[in-house]
Amino acid sequence: MLKKMKILFGATLLCAATFINAAVIGQSETITLQNTNVNVMLEFDRFDDMGGTRTLNSVSFSIDGFIIGSGSVENRSEQASTLVSTLSAQLSLEDEQQNILVLTLPTVSNAFEASGFDGDEDFGGTSGTTYDDLFAEALTQEVYTEADTLAFFSGGGVANFLFRASTMSMVTGSGNFISTFDTDAVGGIVEVSYDFTETQMQVSAPSHLALLGFGLLAFAGLRKVRK
Repeated sequence: MLKKMKILFGATLLCAATFINAAVIGQSETITLQNTNVNVMLEFDRFDDMGGTRTLNSVSFSIDGFIIGSGSVENRSEQASTLVSTLSAQLSLEDEQQNILVLTLPTVSNAFEASGFDGDEDFGGTSGTTYDDLFAEALTQEVYTEADTLAFFSGGGVANFLFRASTMSMVTGSGNFISTFDTDAVGGIVEVSYDFTETQMQVSAPSHLALLGFGLLAFAGLRKVRK
């Protein structure tokens, strides 16, 4: 009887519960403002499943990109024209297989109602203009849930990435015109995030009810032993 009581008591104490928690691990790198064209190698930690207790659900990549510069335009036609100047850059993040994971395009545009050519190629007067201190920012995020992508970014260690930045500035309008752009700097913040669930096993302490039940069983067993 005493042996059976010990087994029952052990079963009462070893009450376990399974908890599944959602969490996100984020990593970021800042590419300081610099002249184009930009090619920077980055390293990010791969996802660690902690011996199978974590399950990767998705991986996301984002670029918060910036461009700073100036631009000038001059209408060379006799007819008036609307000239749209666009300062833009393409910022991308590539994996080790040169796949583009995320791409963003910070862009700022200005429209100028230019008269017919005023005779001076000075990017001023009525037929030309200059834009200084231009600034643009753009944030783009891509989320991947495909099994092969999740497998590639799992397993611990580091993954290598290539951050690229190049300018795409232009002017559009009718007739003949001349233009110039100066891209002072581009840069951005690159972030890699792992969305995962974590499974935890927790052994709960015996409740008051369980302890009371054990006490009653122990008392009943002792009475039988004495008899």
